[in-house]
Amino acid sequence: MPIVGNHYDRQQRKERVVARIHIMKKLIAGALMSGGLAMAGAGLAAGTARADNPDWGPAHHWCPGEPLPATGNHVTDPFRGWDTSVCHTYYYLWPGMGNVSNMIWDGDNPPPKPPPPPALITRDNCQQILGIFCPKA
Repeated sequence: MPIVGNHYDRQQRKERVVARIHIMKKLIAGALMSGGLAMAGAGLAAGTARADNPDWGPAHHWCPGEPLPATGNHVTDPFRGWDTSVCHTYYYLWPGMGNVSNMIWDGDNPPPKPPPPPALITRDNCQQILGIFCPKA
């Protein structure tokens, strides 16, 4: 009988070792994938330019028979002065800047984008706000 018991004990130990190896493989694969994704994300973030150019992007075109451009809500933001018998070139702008709806500019000359808002902390007021934590430049 002791031979059978030893064989059974060895078999159980072998199964436990195999299970541990399987778990370790999963952990290593997960760590490698996480590291790879982190490296890819860091590389992508470093090489990606921001597409916030000064113009409003490509012009859109509409002609009679096509559905009206989306304004978000044609009931509360209807088109004003949009002639449905001729084709139009239009641009999507920021809310409140459109000339035929809240966000749509009809014509080839949309207004320029407004300047960015001023910085919350400038070099002049940094010392007053951050005190000793203000970086010296």
